[in-house]
Amino acid sequence: MTSKTGAVISAAITLILFVGIPYMLPSYIPPDLAVQIEQSGFDLAGFINQIMIIGAVTVGFTLVGGFVDPSSVIALVVKIAQAGSSLVFMVLLLGAGNIAGLGYTQFDIAMQGAQSSIAMDLRVFVYISIGTILLKVVQVYLEWNEARIQAAPPGRIAP
Repeated sequence: MTSKTGAVISAAITLILFVGIPYMLPSYIPPDLAVQIEQSGFDLAGFINQIMIIGAVTVGFTLVGGFVDPSSVIALVVKIAQAGSSLVFMVLLLGAGNIAGLGYTQFDIAMQGAQSSIAMDLRVFVYISIGTILLKVVQVYLEWNEARIQAAPPGRIAP
């Protein structure tokens, strides 16, 4: 299978998982659960829109990355951008739609006269994700550098 075919298949799967399913998800949520989510102050529509936007951006990066030469600078930039978009996705998930919170989210739920406050502090996982993505960027650079050296004509030392 060529890299172009693999890129198209990967982009189609990503499109289905991160755009198609979130688009259809609100119609499958029971009405009473939707009311509870709305009362908690969680913006489900905004959260789903953010996931769909990141999914569409990732699809674009996947397609571009599959159609460029692996030794080109564009391939390096696209793969680093893909790593960055996966970091944004992780921060979005861990922060429950609040990217600025970087993993800290607080919900207030009021039911039958009683009010509960839920605080989720998942910042340690955000920091682990940042470290993982930084290591991924180093790996992408090293793979790109190796591809660039292999793409050099015989007898010529790559710059």
